[in-house]
Amino acid sequence: MLKNVPVQFEGYKVRALEAPTVKMFQNDAGKMETQTDRDGAPLYELSVFLRQHAVEGQRTPKGFEVKVTLETEPQEPLEDAVVELINPRISQWARNGREGVSVRAVGAKLAN
Repeated sequence: MLKNVPVQFEGYKVRALEAPTVKMFQNDAGKMETQTDRDGAPLYELSVFLRQHAVEGQRTPKGFEVKVTLETEPQEPLEDAVVELINPRISQWARNGREGVSVRAVGAKLAN
């Protein structure tokens, strides 16, 4: 499986839909726990909407929503703002008969 493949979002507007939250998961006992990295630091989840920039003379394709796991807590309010993902990567995953692609970034900041 592919892991931590760098991706570029140049040519796309990335808009945070809400404030980032601490990422949670349900443990085997059914209790909710904070998801952490290997060092025990909490991970954060940010919902963003990706949409390709308009190109003159062409119809702009529809965008889509994606949840991004952030390795650090953003230091500025991001809700409903155009943001830049810092070192974004994608990884394939498979678990319990399910599979997909996850998006992860070191962090997020307001776009210039």
